[in-house]
Amino acid sequence: KTLFKMTEHAFRSKRVMRRNRLCSAAIYFYFTTVLISKTAALLQQQQQQSIYETASTTRRRSAPYRSRMGTSLAQSAASSSVLDNDFDRTGCTARQFSLGYDISLTRFAGSMGFDEVIDWDYFTNPYDAADELDRDIVEPPPFDPTKPKRTKSSSGSVVRLFLGEFQGALASKLRAQGMDSRVLVKEFVGEAAQEIAKNEFKSIARMQSMLVEDMEITDALNGEWAANGAGRYLQGKTEGSTREDDASVVSFYKLLAQKKAPFVGIIGALNLAEYDEDDMIDPNEWYRFLGVKPPVPGSIWIVYEYAGLNTINGYLEPATIRRANIPMSKGIFGMPVAPPSLPVWSERANYVVKGIMKGSLEALAYIHDKGIAHRSLGRSSILISSVGMDKAEAFSPYTTIISRLLMKFSDFGFSGDIFESSNDESFCSRARGFGIDVRPGQSSVAASNFAFAEDLHALGFVFLALLLSSLAEVPSPEYRLPPLDEDSLQRLLGEIFKKNFDEFQEYCREEESWDRVVELLDKDDGAGWQLLQSMCFARERASELQGSFQLVTAQALLANPIFN
Repeated sequence: KTLFKMTEHAFRSKRVMRRNRLCSAAIYFYFTTVLISKTAALLQQQQQQSIYETASTTRRRSAPYRSRMGTSLAQSAASSSVLDNDFDRTGCTARQFSLGYDISLTRFAGSMGFDEVIDWDYFTNPYDAADELDRDIVEPPPFDPTKPKRTKSSSGSVVRLFLGEFQGALASKLRAQGMDSRVLVKEFVGEAAQEIAKNEFKSIARMQSMLVEDMEITDALNGEWAANGAGRYLQGKTEGSTREDDASVVSFYKLLAQKKAPFVGIIGALNLAEYDEDDMIDPNEWYRFLGVKPPVPGSIWIVYEYAGLNTINGYLEPATIRRANIPMSKGIFGMPVAPPSLPVWSERANYVVKGIMKGSLEALAYIHDKGIAHRSLGRSSILISSVGMDKAEAFSPYTTIISRLLMKFSDFGFSGDIFESSNDESFCSRARGFGIDVRPGQSSVAASNFAFAEDLHALGFVFLALLLSSLAEVPSPEYRLPPLDEDSLQRLLGEIFKKNFDEFQEYCREEESWDRVVELLDKDDGAGWQLLQSMCFARERASELQGSFQLVTAQALLANPIFN
């Protein structure tokens, strides 16, 4: 640590002491030589330790280089004492990329906030913890504005999204293998957002490790990926080369592509030490080049694979309107040329149902099989990506080739272990709201079933909006469909139709724009309606199954005839 500080001082001196360049260069060369020799001995000793010891040792040694503005995600996660070797076989917990040397930020992509949504029930009898499940709910709900059925409150925390690219040798190796060198970088600002970052990191690291085990990747299983990732930042600073970890990152990218992982993978964390420690950098450069304010002190930066930015939320519009919004191109003589005609409705419906919907349900079945509950599924957390370099290809209203489609889940900040759901007091409260007796800290079949059901419920409302919007046949681009936002659909099914799905079906039949959607859902004795009902009311079904060993699962719903 002392040698490093002296070297950095000498380096700064070399820039300032214009008149004594030879002296500064000699000082810098001497201390760098000593530092490299000491580091080589440390690295050799490091390779003889276990994976976890290697990672933690490197994190302790890397502390002087950690940016005050870019807290190491690995250190934050490690401090929670939840990670072990089995949780991080890919090395993403300890891998730190250097801003500039490893990754450059190309543009600001936007920001996200977090809302807490609470559904309220009102009771006639007072609260008694012992008899909570026997309380009488007020029906119908009161229309008193001071007693709302649903409320939303903002967390105040923000996540900023940046697009970036790998640089140097790593970028060259990825391109040589025909892989994408672009990355998505998120900055988690605020205390609540940082807790979300740690949670997201933990769940994704766990699924990535299971992916390694499924494919029996020897280098990862014997700890090489983790060791290489832990030493990356130190080797880059001292040796100017990260060849070993570059190979690990390339292999990890191959694994994600080969298995078509249904989640957005984490590659590592971004360390802003160079930015923080370089006195020559003007903070206004962030404004000039990216159009946003500089990094927030204490924020956490995570580096993800690039899977595009298109979500189901952007697909929730009739194809006719999406086509009308495409800018006209110019012909040979400069005359405007209208966009081509859309594919026939049956092909687009097949793509939506057997591509987007089935792919999303398969992704949910996958993460549930790995023991993870998402807990915040929504239209903006499901990416419509592609297996090719053009990640927007599968999002086009003209695309109907399912083999090019890749559905990925993102935003695992509220996710957790399904079998530890009862440790969350708010989860227990939600379960008791459906008459399911889940006690804090006590795992049970009923608790796991409700954890499955919450994700299915959320995805069911996404499917409902997807079908009624993207496949609607509107008479003109100016036509406006009935409201299909999540709050409107929840209110429609829960408050207006009192969870009577037959009445909701009749409501859909009255809208002419949905005639072909209704016809599709009516096939095979209403298989499509049965799927939607099973998902939207999965929590109620979980309540009915109490005391049995039956489960409400995404895997079982994939057998629905609508997907055949």
